[in-house]
Amino acid sequence: MRHAMTVAALLLFIVAAPAGEVPVIKTLPGIVVDTKAREVRLEGEVCLQRGSLELLACSPGTREHESIIVVKAKPSHIVFALALVGLSPGQPGYMTEGGSFSPPGGTVVDIIARFAVAKPDGKTEIVEVPAWKLLKPAGSESGLERPLQWVYVGRPSEAALRAADQEGAVVCLSNFTEAVLDVPFESTSVNADLLYEANPAVVPPPKTPVELILRPTPERILPRKVECEVLLRKGRPPTLDGKPMDMAALRDALNSMPADVRTAVLRAEADESVGRFLEIYNLLRDALMKVHPALLAPKATGPAAAAPLAVTVTADGKVRIGGQTLTVEEFRAKAPTLLKGAEKVAIGAEKSADQKTVVEVLDIARQTGASAVISHGEATIEKK
Repeated sequence: MRHAMTVAALLLFIVAAPAGEVPVIKTLPGIVVDTKAREVRLEGEVCLQRGSLELLACSPGTREHESIIVVKAKPSHIVFALALVGLSPGQPGYMTEGGSFSPPGGTVVDIIARFAVAKPDGKTEIVEVPAWKLLKPAGSESGLERPLQWVYVGRPSEAALRAADQEGAVVCLSNFTEAVLDVPFESTSVNADLLYEANPAVVPPPKTPVELILRPTPERILPRKVECEVLLRKGRPPTLDGKPMDMAALRDALNSMPADVRTAVLRAEADESVGRFLEIYNLLRDALMKVHPALLAPKATGPAAAAPLAVTVTADGKVRIGGQTLTVEEFRAKAPTLLKGAEKVAIGAEKSADQKTVVEVLDIARQTGASAVISHGEATIEKK
């Protein structure tokens, strides 16, 4: 795989560096990785000085008509470069099952723009400005009044890297699943509702060379919970996000939900009573929730029912299940849905995986009504 070979070459370069010497890596096109300064520098140029924006920066031949800067590097190469300074990917924004938007989350990355400006005496001066100063609110004559943050959401899977390269979404202002860096709040890509424009008072003329400097910070913005799930199984108490509770406790829990949680998925078995379904539905509406009704899939029967559902704890502390790679927090939120209908779930751990994470994943599984047994780093979970 081309991406894997590139990373292998970079790692070989690092290993080959003399002891005690911290290399400045220039292997990737248009990228300098300074591991001592812990920053990634991207070569680029101004492609838009005025106009509405969906991105701050894109890669060549993609979104230059809606970006201020076009960088030489591919998004996949930038993801690899950020990994070399210790960044782990966060979570892109996405639409939940119930129709709410879950904003991006991840490590906050400061972005600095470095470029030359002409002085009155005809000489040039190299300046560095925070990238957010290149922007102004849509329809405004002046720049932003307070800083804008970006979080690292780049995903290192082959499919995600291929999609990122195709879309060219390097630094976004509207939310894109394929983004390398995105804003940590909901921001539409609908042209009539775009939030930002280029600020010509700060942005230099088109074709001006620009170096974007990406500097990870200690701050991390976690994905916000925006949706809850209530499960109804005949003859059992309702569960809220995997926790069984009586009606009084359910009412209290719903009324004390964070303000961001305004959507609920109400999932019920086909033979659940209409009366109880409507009671819970009204309870959710009374808590000012938008309710998305759904049918709980019936349990599998026959030979397929005996096949365990595979769950793997990866070496970097993620949870892999059914083609998805999730953070532990994401797995906790989605476990009631991901594990529903499975008679057995086999949990394995990659080499060097943190055993505390394995135990945490097992505990999450138990909260969905499962029992677990750990044996030599693996576990088999059987539904009660």
